[in-house]
Amino acid sequence: MKLVDLPRYGPVHRFGNHHVYRTLMVLSDQKRKGRKQIADVVGIGEGSMRTIIEYLRELDMIDIRQTGVKITRHGMAFLSDLPIKMANIGHGSIAVGQECVAVQMSNNGDKIKLGVEQRDSAIMAGAEGATTLVVRDGRLIVPPDFDLDEADPEGAARIRAAFNLRDGDAIIIGTASSLAKAENGALAAAFDLL
Repeated sequence: MKLVDLPRYGPVHRFGNHHVYRTLMVLSDQKRKGRKQIADVVGIGEGSMRTIIEYLRELDMIDIRQTGVKITRHGMAFLSDLPIKMANIGHGSIAVGQECVAVQMSNNGDKIKLGVEQRDSAIMAGAEGATTLVVRDGRLIVPPDFDLDEADPEGAARIRAAFNLRDGDAIIIGTASSLAKAENGALAAAFDLL
């Protein structure tokens, strides 16, 4: 599932689906915000934010007034329907990096091959790397068959505490020197999987 259908011709967008998602998340507190304020939090330029806001307005996901931008009921419903949950899991042995952010994707584990594709997507989005896990027979597995529950019970427990896991779920852990880059990496890999 793609949020934005990026055109094949014309100017190259300097944002991805993870930026569109983060824009909606920033607005999910139901408070009006200015375009510059949103752009600063999401970590993109005002021109890109203008494009995202126009796109979301056309989809009736946001309301734009002179006092700022606010998410609509339709935008909130869209966010809640996405099979994505995100949590900061701190740093540790699960993934190497100063900041680690995990994204759970319900029922997407069957799309994971070896996790290399997710790592590459995360790096292209600015992260230093990514670790991909799938829930298989109640166990957290790094493909193809590394059992995280057995190798790192403490790390597995942190992931289990952050999410309500079920067989078939995928977890992508983005790692980076900053929280925003780790989030972007994990989300970019997640949206590429959808």
